[in-house]
Amino acid sequence: MTPDTALPLIPDRSPHGRDASFLDGGSDMAMLIRSLDWSRSPLGPIEGWPQSLRTTVSLCLASNFPINIIWGPDNVQIYNDGYRIVCGEKHPASLGMDYKECWASAWPAIGEPFEQARKGETSFLENVRMFLFRNGYLEETFFTFSLSPIRDETGGIGGLFHPVTETTATMVSERRTRAVRDLTARLTQAITTDEVFQLTIDTLAGFEFDLPFVLLYEPDPASTGKPEPSYRLHGHHGIDAGASLAPQVLSLAQPGGWPVAELMHGMTAIQVPQLRSRIGTQRCGPYDEPPDVAFAIPIRRHGADAPVALLMAGASSRLPLDDVYRGFFDLLGAAFAAALTRVTAYEEERKRAELLAAIDRAKTVFFSNVSHEFRTPLTLMLGPLEDALAGADGSDELRERLVLAHRNALRLLKLVNSLLDFSRTEAGRAAARFVPTDAAALTAELASNFRSACMQAGLSLDVDCPPQRESAWIDRDMWEKIVLNLLSNAFKFTLQGGIRVTLRSGDKGLELTVADTGVGIPADDVPRIFERFHRVEGQHGRSAEGTGIGLALARELVLLHGGTINVDSQQGRGTTFTVRIPFGRAHLPPDQVGSEARESDMPALANTYVEEALRWLPERAGTGDAGSADAVPDRPRVVLADDNADMREYVTRVLREGGYQVHAVGNGAAALAAIRGGPLPELVLSDVMMPDMDGFALLAALRADPATAGVVMVLLSARAGTEARAEGLAAGADDYMVKPFSARELRARVDGAVALGRQRREAARREQALHVQMEAERGRMALRDSEAHLTSLYEQTAAGVAEANANGVLVRVNDRYCEIVGRPREELLGKHFNRLVDPEDRAENERRMMAGSPFELENRYLRPDGSTIWVTKAVTPIRDETGAVASVLAVVLDVTPRKAAEAELRAESRRKDEFLAMLAHELRNPLAPISAAAALIGQAYLDEARLKQTSHVISRQVRHMTGLIDDLLDVSRVTRGLVTLETSLQDVKTVVANAVEQVRPLIESHRHHLTIDLDPSPACVMGDAKRLVQILTNLLNNAAKYTPAGGRIALRTRVDDGHVLVEVEDNGIGIAPELLPRVFELFAQAERTPDRAQGGLGLGLALVRSLAELHGGSVHGASSGAGQGSTFTVCLPRAAERRDQEEREQIQAMPAARSGLSVMVVDDNVDAAEMLALLLEASGYRVAAVHDPLVALERSRTLRPDVCLLDIGLPGMDGNELLAG
Repeated sequence: MTPDTALPLIPDRSPHGRDASFLDGGSDMAMLIRSLDWSRSPLGPIEGWPQSLRTTVSLCLASNFPINIIWGPDNVQIYNDGYRIVCGEKHPASLGMDYKECWASAWPAIGEPFEQARKGETSFLENVRMFLFRNGYLEETFFTFSLSPIRDETGGIGGLFHPVTETTATMVSERRTRAVRDLTARLTQAITTDEVFQLTIDTLAGFEFDLPFVLLYEPDPASTGKPEPSYRLHGHHGIDAGASLAPQVLSLAQPGGWPVAELMHGMTAIQVPQLRSRIGTQRCGPYDEPPDVAFAIPIRRHGADAPVALLMAGASSRLPLDDVYRGFFDLLGAAFAAALTRVTAYEEERKRAELLAAIDRAKTVFFSNVSHEFRTPLTLMLGPLEDALAGADGSDELRERLVLAHRNALRLLKLVNSLLDFSRTEAGRAAARFVPTDAAALTAELASNFRSACMQAGLSLDVDCPPQRESAWIDRDMWEKIVLNLLSNAFKFTLQGGIRVTLRSGDKGLELTVADTGVGIPADDVPRIFERFHRVEGQHGRSAEGTGIGLALARELVLLHGGTINVDSQQGRGTTFTVRIPFGRAHLPPDQVGSEARESDMPALANTYVEEALRWLPERAGTGDAGSADAVPDRPRVVLADDNADMREYVTRVLREGGYQVHAVGNGAAALAAIRGGPLPELVLSDVMMPDMDGFALLAALRADPATAGVVMVLLSARAGTEARAEGLAAGADDYMVKPFSARELRARVDGAVALGRQRREAARREQALHVQMEAERGRMALRDSEAHLTSLYEQTAAGVAEANANGVLVRVNDRYCEIVGRPREELLGKHFNRLVDPEDRAENERRMMAGSPFELENRYLRPDGSTIWVTKAVTPIRDETGAVASVLAVVLDVTPRKAAEAELRAESRRKDEFLAMLAHELRNPLAPISAAAALIGQAYLDEARLKQTSHVISRQVRHMTGLIDDLLDVSRVTRGLVTLETSLQDVKTVVANAVEQVRPLIESHRHHLTIDLDPSPACVMGDAKRLVQILTNLLNNAAKYTPAGGRIALRTRVDDGHVLVEVEDNGIGIAPELLPRVFELFAQAERTPDRAQGGLGLGLALVRSLAELHGGSVHGASSGAGQGSTFTVCLPRAAERRDQEEREQIQAMPAARSGLSVMVVDDNVDAAEMLALLLEASGYRVAAVHDPLVALERSRTLRPDVCLLDIGLPGMDGNELLAG
């Protein structure tokens, strides 16, 4: 069955529906199978399907695992929801299709196991690669599946059971991971960029299922330096070079169809679509259909403006292009970029090493050449100097200068010879002559040259060189330089203790040891100690001078002997150098072995080393001329620091001749001590390189100390160049002189620096004087500002402030203080502050003042108008330098309003207490008759007349108590804003009638005469009818209670200017003038009289005012005094009269049929519940009384009463909650 002849998705109305129970279920496939017309398929209608097929399909649909059922000779397939995903876009047409036809593209992989299963043999295959046409293209997939035969009712093979698991994602992911892993591993072997390119092509060629083609482009050398770089094809796979997709050169002008411009500026891979039309019929990749999408990846390196390579890779036409596939290209690009970066860095490092080696060779040649060139002028200098010394006429000054020049010329010759020896040795051109030598005698003789120097330095020199059993084959000149360099190094860095030189015969050769107790070598520097030009930074020695090639030269000379040199050192404990030279001559070059040694000038060479060492000793340097005869006090003082003795002597002599007194020292630490220990010098002249403390450290110490920060300092250095000078000036030096310099230049630079220092000191003195003046003026201004600020605070503070002297006399007050006490400043100043205090408070005030401690106190002050005010004051005594009280400062606040409020609170509290007492009285009064009436009712002989009378008494007293409680509740609700008015248009006449009707019994009982005078004009207001009646009944009740029996009460209404006024007037006891302002307050009440049986709670008028204000009106009272009666007037806003157009229907509520109605009463007060139940039963209702809310909830479900009377305040569950339940 082809897709064109797929089963129609139409409802099947055939009777098989009743036999399709095996398709019951909510899965999509079950519903789809039920909806198809299977009568048009080879399987026929569902009701005709064999039981074996029904059972198998039922099991298939019940499983979540992808399963396909292949049935019958036509291989009709029926599958479940899990298998539907495998079908892709073939679904739903694939349902009911021939399995062979549906999966024809995969038949090369699944055909054989299918046929075996048809023969009854179960097949199981894992991760089989096959191509499925299920999503519009031929797709590479991997599946693990089995094909098992299904027996039908006849015992034959009715169909196949075909569960599958798609493993495409796993297999493809593993293949891509292997590609990235192999690429990364193989690229680690590359050491050139060409190898990186070639290995990348070779590796990726093995993964053409994911990468149909790969192109690698490298920068074209022809475009180097041009603004627009171009790239040439370096390697390719899967497509021929020169094809439309693989041009030999790419550039912005000739992009070859690739996004070159975007690659020049981009950082990530760019997807390039629609390649198939450009490839055409060319073979590209492993499949017949060429790729249609590729990725162009720029390979970048940090710091490069343009990509260092371009990687173009095609995407398979038989795989979906998802995010995982795109990430695969990013990983390839990253691996290629990392390898290219590593190899490029390696190549650059190799080129750098080759360049450094060339530079090193050139430097060695230069040193060799320059050493030779130095020797010629040195020979011409030393010869004349020696002749001049031999022919000197005895002038000490001239001879001293010649000796200085000759000594330093010899030192220069030693340095030149060392450079020449070193350059020759490194270049392998050292001319050695190895002969049998008594190494012990030679070594002992060389070491003895340092004995005098060691004695002068306070060091011990121990030479232990006994005769050896055989002679050593050595070059005498080289051995002398080895020994002298090691001894010179030991002497330089040993400040105390001693030096030991030993020579021994070992098992295989001669062993020379030079040990010292010096400063030692830091552990980090020990491995580099024999490197040429290496110097240990911050090392404390006798001098900071040196070339850094002495030990390097010694090592090279030892190596020429076929020996070794080692060092063992601990910082602060000393150093030991050990030289080992093999016996015999077998290890030596035959052409350098002889029987006679060359002529040696050992004494001259040793003297050069020893003389240089002696110049490091401080004794030879002197201590300056601070105390000499020519140290004239008025000469400018200069401190000179240089570790070279000859330089110290030369500079000292030149500066003395220039009129300076010089204090010369050998290092920075001694210079700093000389500067701080004597008068400040006008100039410090310091070498940069010195032991202990160099010139920069000395400069930093001077600038950090305020006492020496202004001292002029000039640095001396052999380092020439603009950078060296800038470094010195940036560090804070005033000048920087580069050696060599002439005497004239030295004097001129020193004269200028001294003049600069004097100008600087003069400027500093003037600046200091100006600064003092400015500070003084700033202080005066600050004092004025402070005084002004204090005065402003003093006057503007909200509190009263007063200052009195030690005698209590006021000397200063602010305006607020005058305002509080009500007196002008002129009247207060000069008066004793205690005169303002109330006489009753003066003694306490005076006692506190005499104590002399800060205090706070509340006093009464007398004002000029005779009134008294309350103040609280904080008093602080102010003491002078002797501790005595010089004045007193008082801060005063007027607390009269607070005191009045406190008094009012006390009055309110008293009124509350009186009200509570009155409330208790008013509530207890009705209880007595009620209690008596209850006792009478309990007597059996009570007749009906007395029973009615007793009942009336109880009812009357209950109504009285109810009125009291209602008033309390109304006041509570009004004061808390809980009253809601049900406003409507009200006729005041009706309100008056209703109020009079309610009060008439009370008026008649007191035999009062009531007159009513109503304004004939329409009088309507917007209001709550009940509350308006309550206002008038309260006023009428008040009039009736406070008017003696037989009195007169008048009620009048008036309509005036948009208001309706209602007046209640009586001729009763009236209102006292002092009570009239408080008559509308809570609990306010006139004095009771014995003839008033019902006094009330004093809430009526307060409630009247609150209700009137809620209606937007007001109320006020008037009385001429006690016994003169009173008048209360209520004023309410008038409303326009409204007349309804329709006749109002008069509806009279028909009495409900009481018979048969059930009522449930719920109240936790047993007596209340029982009495209410008796009353309702007497009225014809069926009543159930319940006292617990939970019981009531349960009984309501069984009784189902018509009405429930619920108490709100029930325990455990209130009335509202019970109603909701």
